[in-house]
Amino acid sequence: MRARAVVLDFFGTLARATRAVGIDEILARYGHTIPDHLQEMWWSGDIDGTEHLEQSRSREHYLAWQRERLVAMLHEADVHPGEHDAILADLQAGRALRVLEAYDEVPGVLRTLHEGGVTLAVCSNWDWDLEPAVAEAGLTRDVDVLVSSAWAGARKPHPRIFRYTLERVDVCPEEVLFVGDTWGPDVEGPRAVGMCAVYLEREGHWPDPTCPADAARDVTRIVDLRGLLELV
Repeated sequence: MRARAVVLDFFGTLARATRAVGIDEILARYGHTIPDHLQEMWWSGDIDGTEHLEQSRSREHYLAWQRERLVAMLHEADVHPGEHDAILADLQAGRALRVLEAYDEVPGVLRTLHEGGVTLAVCSNWDWDLEPAVAEAGLTRDVDVLVSSAWAGARKPHPRIFRYTLERVDVCPEEVLFVGDTWGPDVEGPRAVGMCAVYLEREGHWPDPTCPADAARDVTRIVDLRGLLELV
């Protein structure tokens, strides 16, 4: 197909954290462990696909919601309320130490697509601060549109975030390639609104729990973004 726009997931697709402090490491400082199902909650698996318009009214509303969810998780992990503030402060400090870097091939591929006249957008289940995250990864120059679930009021694969993105790129869904590393949010969601999806399967990547064992084989699969240059 001749795509007029390419929409890409951010984390795991364009960039990864090369230095990070995990919540399990922080809780271990206080003598706690975190069960697997709470680890999934930490990575927002419990809210993927949901709409959250009320919480997306402003950055302040969104940050308050994030804190509420973290506190609820600490309660479920049987962490004493007297430790909550210290743990949340450590989590914030850990985020400040995180380093985001683009995968090696990404800058060159984005530049080639952009110079070829393709509109490029990022559509991510991120927090309110997607813009500085993309900037930290050095990718701002070649991205035309940024969409965070925090701003759109819904997380992939909810159709709201895809409609929100399509309005901003101003391209019909049939002329858009959506690229991402998570089957549910980045393949099933875009296809449901009429976009063509490309599934990114990087070697050595973390497991994708949203990819079913009988996942459709008619979806184009690539091992890094250089595969896009043959598709667009």
